[in-house]
Amino acid sequence: MANVYHVCQHSCFLYLGSTLVDEYGKEEGCRQGLLDMLQALCIPTFQLLEQQNGLQNHPDTVDDLFRLAAQFIQHSPVILLRSQVVIPLLQRAIISTTLDHRDANCSVMRFLRDHILTGVANDHEDDLELCKELIGQVMNRLGQLLHACYFCLPPPPCTLPDVAEVPWEIMQVDRLTCCRWLENYLKGLPKETGVGAVTVTQTTHRLSQTSH
Repeated sequence: MANVYHVCQHSCFLYLGSTLVDEYGKEEGCRQGLLDMLQALCIPTFQLLEQQNGLQNHPDTVDDLFRLAAQFIQHSPVILLRSQVVIPLLQRAIISTTLDHRDANCSVMRFLRDHILTGVANDHEDDLELCKELIGQVMNRLGQLLHACYFCLPPPPCTLPDVAEVPWEIMQVDRLTCCRWLENYLKGLPKETGVGAVTVTQTTHRLSQTSH
C-alpha cells in the first residue's frame, strides 16, 4: 500500500491506514508494522503538503493524515511518542490549524487534543506516567510554534469550537506555561492605534498606576 501511495497520492490510502490502526493498533505484535506504515505514508504526504498552497489544495489529504495520526495516538500512544515521525507530524498539525476547511481542521484539532490528552488520562494506564513525560518533552520543543499559531495566526472562525479544546487540554497538562503564553501575547498588544490614540489597554494600565 505504501509503495502504491508513493506513486499515486490519493488520500484514500491514508484513510485505509487509519482503519488498520483502529482495528489492530492495540495488538502488540502489529504496532511496529503499523508505525512503519505510518512513517512510509508520511514521507510523500509531507512533500505534497509542503508544495505551494499544498494545504489549501489538498484538504482531504490533511483530513485523512491527521485522522490516521489521531487513531495512532489513541491506540498506540507510546510507540508514536517515541518515534521520529511525531515531531514532524505535530509541526504540520500546528501549521494546519490555520486551514479554512472544517473537516480537515477538525481532524487536526482532534489529533492535537488527543495527543495532549494522552498525558492527562488514557486507556493505557500502565503507560500514563511515561506518556506524561513524553508529552512534556514535546511541549517544550513545540511550545513557541503553538503559541505563534494560536495567538499570532488566529484560526478560521468556523473552526473555533474544535480549536478551543486544544488550549483547554494544554491547561490541564501545564497551566503555568499556558498562562505565560497568554501573558506574553497580551503584553505584545499595541497600546496605541496607528494614529496615536490611546487604547483601552494603555488607559487601564495608567489608571492602575494612578490608583496605586
